[in-house]
Amino acid sequence: MAEGNKAVDLTSLSLEQLSEVIKQLDSELEYLSTSYGQLGRAQLKFRECLANVNDAVRAENDGKEVLVPLTSSLYVPGKLNLGNSKLLVDIGTGYYVEKSAGEATEYYKRKCEYLASSIENLNNAIDAKSVQIRAVQNIMQQKATATTAATKSS
Repeated sequence: MAEGNKAVDLTSLSLEQLSEVIKQLDSELEYLSTSYGQLGRAQLKFRECLANVNDAVRAENDGKEVLVPLTSSLYVPGKLNLGNSKLLVDIGTGYYVEKSAGEATEYYKRKCEYLASSIENLNNAIDAKSVQIRAVQNIMQQKATATTAATKSS
């Protein structure tokens, strides 16, 4: 049976063990930072989509020629038809849903808000992990100083 995480008294660990703790925390911090960047890029994409929807449905764009992306590198010519009032919205992993401009706007706003919340939570986790790293580094410094002092007094 797996036991839950137990608190470890860091002052009871050796310098080598503390070094391993630092490596683990650094690895976790790197993962969190990478995730933070990915969420930021995703949020930027959704904001761009929201801006594109708002730009596309302006009356002066009716009948305008556009390039429609089929893949990241393949575009086909198209024409905006605002009388249709339906847009294809990319909901991820290659799936598209037909939505009205208002529904598309709401969808992208919700996605942006969700990502903003996730980014904030991740930022808090990054801050907490940084505090943990500094705490372990302080303990390592104290142990190193104590070891040096003990060596000199012998």
